Amino acid sequence: MDAIIGRYRVHVEETGIVLKHQSGICFDLLPDEALGILDFIKAYRQTLIMMERNTDALKSIVLDQYDDQ
Repeated sequence: MDAIIGRYRVHVEETGIVLKHQSGICFDLLPDEALGILDFIKAYRQTLIMMERNTDALKSIVLDQYDDQ
């Protein structure tokens, strides 16, 4: 099973999960490591949601052109 999450391609293998970044960096996670990350994400879910909202707000700011004179 393959999926794309952001800049990562995720592949499930018999030995665990493989995350591969578009730059070529690869993370091979054992099942207990993948489940550990899942627990971490569950614990910090609300914090991550708030971080995403704050980032979206920053992306929508439009600055007027500045003339340095």
